[in-house]
Amino acid sequence: MEGLNEIDDSYILKEDKLALIRSIKTIYENTMSWADDVLMRVLVKHHYNNVIQNMDKEQYLKEIQDTNIKNLLSYID
Repeated sequence: MEGLNEIDDSYILKEDKLALIRSIKTIYENTMSWADDVLMRVLVKHHYNNVIQNMDKEQYLKEIQDTNIKNLLSYID
């Protein structure tokens, strides 16, 4: 039953996942400094899953592709 609530984030770059988790964690550390580690993990995971679930996958992938093309073109110039 545990895997039923998992969100597919396999298409997201590792560095983007880490940046998102760090940002969310900072929000909760600043607003709920009283929360213990277990509650903090639950809040961060819930928020992360919510962001991923509401994210436009096609737009994200297009932005990655556009960024990669711009990076390649910068080497040519």
